[in-house]
Amino acid sequence: MKRYEIEIEGETHKVFAEKVGGTLWYHFKGETYSFVPQTKSRGGAGGGGLVHRSVQAPMPGKIIKVMVKQGEQVLSGQAVLVMEAMKMEYTLEAQVDGPVERVSCQPGDQVSLGQELVYVGEVE
Repeated sequence: MKRYEIEIEGETHKVFAEKVGGTLWYHFKGETYSFVPQTKSRGGAGGGGLVHRSVQAPMPGKIIKVMVKQGEQVLSGQAVLVMEAMKMEYTLEAQVDGPVERVSCQPGDQVSLGQELVYVGEVE
């Protein structure tokens, strides 16, 4: 991840950021976030942004705990795993509701930036 310094209300802060595919991952004040720009729909109402069903590693690290199993139903915002990176623990969450189709990691695994860790399928 690249290091940046930003100023907010006159105070300077460190931010670490990396773009993976269409997602910008950033680490700020001990938390990791992702940002996905919304795309404009072509020709029609009801078009929206991208739906991210894949929970990916926001940075290289080690998986500490996996909290879901294949076939389990998850809700958007539900914690699915904990990873350790940069001497800190990060809880990664599902971005959508649905069944867990794949869990591609287990505790102790070393993972790389952008690696898919959990995939959430569509609600039927």
